[in-house]
Amino acid sequence: MNKLTHLLLLGISYKLKLTKPLNPPYQFSIEPTNICNFKCVFCPQSNTEHRRIRKQGYLTVENMQLFLKQIRSVNPGNKNISLTLDGEPTLNKALPEFIRLINAEGLFPRFSSNAKNLTPGLVDKLVASGYFLASIDFASEAKYFDTVRGREGDFEIVLENLRYLVEAARKNPKIKLEIVNISHFSGADTEKTLRDMKSLFPDNLPSNIAFWSRTFHNFCGHLETNTKKNYRLCPYPWTMFTVTWSGDVVPCCRDTRARTVLGNVFFQTIPEIWYGDRYISLRKRLINKEVHAIAACRDCDLPWSSGTTRWKIQYMLSSLLRR
Repeated sequence: MNKLTHLLLLGISYKLKLTKPLNPPYQFSIEPTNICNFKCVFCPQSNTEHRRIRKQGYLTVENMQLFLKQIRSVNPGNKNISLTLDGEPTLNKALPEFIRLINAEGLFPRFSSNAKNLTPGLVDKLVASGYFLASIDFASEAKYFDTVRGREGDFEIVLENLRYLVEAARKNPKIKLEIVNISHFSGADTEKTLRDMKSLFPDNLPSNIAFWSRTFHNFCGHLETNTKKNYRLCPYPWTMFTVTWSGDVVPCCRDTRARTVLGNVFFQTIPEIWYGDRYISLRKRLINKEVHAIAACRDCDLPWSSGTTRWKIQYMLSSLLRR
């Protein structure tokens, strides 16, 4: 299926509020691990109780191969695979092999990292494994970095790792890199810290290296930003297929605690889950505005965001332009 056809079917299914979409999932994500080495203030990992809710572990190469075989069978229009959910992906030693396997399927992997473990040695292995997009949260100076990350002493280590990664991306234009400013989560000025952060790296970098500032919405109740006004139907159950390291399928990348499990991709096929009773029930409840009845959704602010409709349009248009 080509991307335009997939997006068209997705748009029709969402607009008509079909509980059994015409389209297969558009965006696939799988979690390399739910273990993290930081406790960032904007992340559920900062809560000690959060780390006890789900069993901790790592995605295996064998299970990644099984997942990719499943994706091949549904032939999605979008070729991006996100290696993300909860945890730090570079803690899984199989990450370079995941990148290689995804590339071998003609797909494009992307992952987010705090870059503490993204050493020159690991960067070399990743570059040798194929194309990828890395999104790295960073800050303009140590005091902001330490405040947001919940620990001290790692700023210079991460900066040196990032400088090596920037040079690798500069030499290889098909490696895409995002360096994302999080300084403002310590109370600092967003625009100034973004400029200061960019100044830590060479000028005139190629277009495959980008800098921007992150904004966060309420991650399933972990941030106090929920206004609950102007309900908008969340598009994720019509677009996303998100898998934990153990194979459980959850509604979206915001359900880091796997509070709403819709099936298990290591024991069921993607269509069995996507068109199954649990997914149908989830969509019906969202259509009927029964958000309170869904553990993963009741505290999320996305359905109440005035920008949801604009985001949906931007998401679909930008998808046509991405690889």
